[in-house]
Amino acid sequence: MSLTQAMHKGGRLAGKVALVTGGAGGFGRVIGRLFVAEGAVVILSDRDEAALRIAAEAEGCDHVVQDVTDERRWDEVVAFAESHYGRLDVLVNNAGFEGSMERVDPEQSELSDFRRIQAVNVEGVFLGCRAAIPAMRRAGGGSIINISSLAALIATPFQTGYGVSKAAVRHLTMTVAAHGAHEQIRCNSIHPGQMRTRMIEDIYAGTARRLGIDAADAERDFTKMIPMGRLGKAEDVAYGAIYLASDESRYVTGSALVIDGGSHIV
Repeated sequence: MSLTQAMHKGGRLAGKVALVTGGAGGFGRVIGRLFVAEGAVVILSDRDEAALRIAAEAEGCDHVVQDVTDERRWDEVVAFAESHYGRLDVLVNNAGFEGSMERVDPEQSELSDFRRIQAVNVEGVFLGCRAAIPAMRRAGGGSIINISSLAALIATPFQTGYGVSKAAVRHLTMTVAAHGAHEQIRCNSIHPGQMRTRMIEDIYAGTARRLGIDAADAERDFTKMIPMGRLGKAEDVAYGAIYLASDESRYVTGSALVIDGGSHIV
């Protein structure tokens, strides 16, 4: 869909050009789908070219292959958005990596695993913000949405490197928000709790192995920590992203949108 077609289509994101990293599955693909439904032109990026192509075709998005830890590739991807669609209005830094599910407390975590998590979750988000800011300045403003986690807001001795990385994303979000506010470049973070995704299934499985219990029992134990008593869905995160990408949130920057069924309040 061209930008002109998107503007005629209408919707809360009509006329906006959005780049969503980690777009081959999980949150990224659903965010792409709902952004398109709201009138945006969406470019999905991912390092998995085959899965990316399938997702982009299914959701009506454009796509570019990208490893978010590749500094030079970021400039190329942003240049693609501007050359093909004239602008970049929204960046969703969604690509993430949870690392090993085994031996991840502060005492036993492997340095190599810790570093890989930081490379994707922190450096990848930093590079995305850095590359997007000049393009958004040229567009007269924009919205950067960093997908963090509830793990940024609580202690995570069961997922040390991941929690550290997501806390760094929260701080980076505030820093970018302060830097870009005078130019109407907004930056906010979303903090999902337990969502029905591949990652949470891996966490349940890893916990079950460590404790010698069934994965179903591990899921029940984790679910008990959610006041609303159920897991969220990718759509719950995507709806939050729509708000932060839209002009409805034009006076919102540096904020943390927690989507966790109330887990952070107990």
